[in-house]
Amino acid sequence: MAFMPQTELSQIRSDLEFIKEKLSSFQEKDFSNQFIDSKRIPKLLNVSSRTWQSYRDKKELPFIQMGQKIWVKRGDLEAFMDKYYITNKK
Repeated sequence: MAFMPQTELSQIRSDLEFIKEKLSSFQEKDFSNQFIDSKRIPKLLNVSSRTWQSYRDKKELPFIQMGQKIWVKRGDLEAFMDKYYITNKK
């Protein structure tokens, strides 16, 4: 069995601590302001491309269009999905 030198082990621990600090510094708002490429939206919503086009035509979901490229803010997509969330209340 091969053993890892202490210096390499210490570097790995240091790197993992750095990654842990970076991940914990993210806040929810950082994620909600990210943009998602429109090509991914039908798969995320489990709808057809035509249905996604219909949502855009009806302006049901905000989006940004620059030339042929369309982007949706993650927070807007989550709000859209929350709007149609059905709970099982008895």
